[in-house]
Amino acid sequence: MAVQQSTTAVSGAVEGERGARATRGAQQATWLGVLALLGVLSLGRLLVAAFGYGIPAWFDEELNPLIALISRGQPITQIDARQYGAVVFLVFDPALRVLMPTQGLNLSALATYATWVALCATVVAFAFTARRYAADATSGSRARLLVLLVAWSSAVPLLYVIAQHMVDAWQLAFLSVSLFLFTGSGRQRRFAGLPLAAATLTKILPGLLLVYLCLRSWRAGLIGVAGVGLLLAVGQLLYGSLMGFGYPLAMLAGGGDTIARWSTHFENNSIRGLLFKLGAGFRLRGDTEQYILDPRLVPFLNVLAYALAAALVGYLFLVAWRGRGRDSIARRSIEFSLAIFTMLLVSPHTAQDYLVTTLPVLAVWLYLWSQRLPRPWSIRQTALGALAALLIGVFVPMNLFARILPLGWLVNVTDNAHNILFVDQIGSAIGAYEFFGFPGIGLLLGWLLLVRLERQTDA
Repeated sequence: MAVQQSTTAVSGAVEGERGARATRGAQQATWLGVLALLGVLSLGRLLVAAFGYGIPAWFDEELNPLIALISRGQPITQIDARQYGAVVFLVFDPALRVLMPTQGLNLSALATYATWVALCATVVAFAFTARRYAADATSGSRARLLVLLVAWSSAVPLLYVIAQHMVDAWQLAFLSVSLFLFTGSGRQRRFAGLPLAAATLTKILPGLLLVYLCLRSWRAGLIGVAGVGLLLAVGQLLYGSLMGFGYPLAMLAGGGDTIARWSTHFENNSIRGLLFKLGAGFRLRGDTEQYILDPRLVPFLNVLAYALAAALVGYLFLVAWRGRGRDSIARRSIEFSLAIFTMLLVSPHTAQDYLVTTLPVLAVWLYLWSQRLPRPWSIRQTALGALAALLIGVFVPMNLFARILPLGWLVNVTDNAHNILFVDQIGSAIGAYEFFGFPGIGLLLGWLLLVRLERQTDA
């Protein structure tokens, strides 16, 4: 009798466990289905944004020297202090040579070409990032892949970049490939500098990551520097000195003007931009983008901005130095992510388009959190990462997100209610969102989280 009761109890426990597993499986399938649906919807939104915009203004700002060279044989004798590098010319050169002889200067066709280049770059970036951080053999890898897909394709910075056909999508691809190589095998790590070379000669800011790489892994760094030299040589041969070996000197010569021009730009969310906004009390003059700022504050704010930037860069280099020889994926991922956030914070100008380079970092956070690396995340760390990601990526339509934030109240309390800048843009809310520094707050919170994670790997 006792044996029969024991057998019945064991059988009941087995059936209960099977039922619990079936319930968990059904719940997981439901969540995966919801995530897959959100992924499809967000991808559709991304494609609508990609092909719903016309000819971007930056064509006129950045491509005129190339257009004049190809169409009229006019040598490049002058470039703007923010001129994109030779990589941009190399990518657009074939399209211009094909389109212009048959159609004249068809900017619409060029915009379509730029859209497809940006979309392809985004796909490449996602593929490399997902391969590293969401393609392992664990049971949660499918959910992590879908969460990553939804986050990327719904991130407001990426939607903005794709809609404007901006080269920052290329930067996203270059940095993602570099991160993949940097966290891979010993052979892969040697070539992590080559994508950074391409990124540096697209927009010069990623050169900071190349310097970091030279300190962290000098062989990979030197290969990256050689890549920069090769691209400059190609630019010199095809487009002349200003897009060749003279390009870094031209950028350096115009650096002071660039910093002065963008320190008080209303979109600027770097350390410098946030400091000047605070110094002005977030007040703009009339209907302009000019700050109401006491001129006596400018030297102090300049010194403070340089000091903070030097401190952030110095800390990054210290992390690179003491991280040598530590080859775990977690350690290298955290370091590279810290380099990206430092790059954005010390930039003379960080606007919405620059923020797409943080998307691989969000993948790193998701991977580390799910794998409990470098140790199980505390509630405080989890909340910090979630808030930083939300402020940077937004992930929902800006009109909806603006209902949560007191943007209208902030516009009124800072005496900007009648500024046409916000009257026109308060509907989409991107202008007000950037002006009041919410993306910058997200960058600062993300930097703090990465410092904490780095210290945990160091311990």
